Amino acid sequence: MNHIRNFALFALIFLSFTTIEAQGLSYGVIIGTDVSLMKMRNVPKDIEYTSMYAPILGFNVNGFISYKSKSFWGISLEPGFIRKGGVQLFDYMNSHNMAIHYKVRNEFNSLELPVLFDIYLNEKLYMSAGFEFEYRLSEKAIMTDQVTWNDQSFFVAKVLENHVLADDILPDDNNRLSYSGLVGLHYNINRKFDLGLRYGIGLKELIHVSWLDHYGDSFGESNVFNNYLQLILKIRLN
Repeated sequence: MNHIRNFALFALIFLSFTTIEAQGLSYGVIIGTDVSLMKMRNVPKDIEYTSMYAPILGFNVNGFISYKSKSFWGISLEPGFIRKGGVQLFDYMNSHNMAIHYKVRNEFNSLELPVLFDIYLNEKLYMSAGFEFEYRLSEKAIMTDQVTWNDQSFFVAKVLENHVLADDILPDDNNRLSYSGLVGLHYNINRKFDLGLRYGIGLKELIHVSWLDHYGDSFGESNVFNNYLQLILKIRLN
């Protein structure tokens, strides 16, 4: 809640400032396609794997309000909606102590608020950096009919015999707020359209998991973060 209050205050200051310098103000909509890259960190060193998750395609729809100074800098707020996730590749035990050997597609739907500082390199090219704050609205896990063990696939978790994962495959209901670092490069096509490429790096874990041996004893813990690559089209309405 402290994060929400702080950035609501930031938004109020931002809007108050931009009403004074209205000539540098622009607003519109953003549409984009996203490749989610879920990453598991702190994996126990005796677990062999190539990847714990395969990427999935998502999308985002945002509004934006931006202020460009008479100098080289600007600031932007971009409230909107984003869908991210990943395909789980490792075997795990569910809450009924049943082994699950199939790939599971995880999807997360969230409200987001990117807050960005823009640096204009020239009239056409500018960079952005800042933070993205998210509130997760919903999540789902869909089991596929594809097994996780496939020697022909690069994206496969090669877990040692008898080492399984507890069933923490979706975020906790009490863990709905998250945030990421965000960097991007944008090109101004004309007065109405900008094309941009961004990368978001998860700074708060979505999922906390425990590794178990065949006796049910824990021998390590990991966290899952959601990174993503984003291609966007920014459409100015003013």
